[in-house]
Amino acid sequence: MQIAYLDPASGSLIASVLVGGTAAVGVAVKTARARLTGAFRKGSVEDEVSTDSSADQNATVESDV
Repeated sequence: MQIAYLDPASGSLIASVLVGGTAAVGVAVKTARARLTGAFRKGSVEDEVSTDSSADQNATVESDV
């Protein structure tokens, strides 16, 4: 039985690939879930964001008065 030698740089590369791959899978799952749940909502996410930002702008104007 022959065991291959892994120097520290190779081990670091393998660890980086594993961590990066895990993060990429997590982001892909989160994005897919957001798209699926977003398809079943009445309003779109952009509408909610624009409504919230306009409410914040109105609150800032009223507080300046």
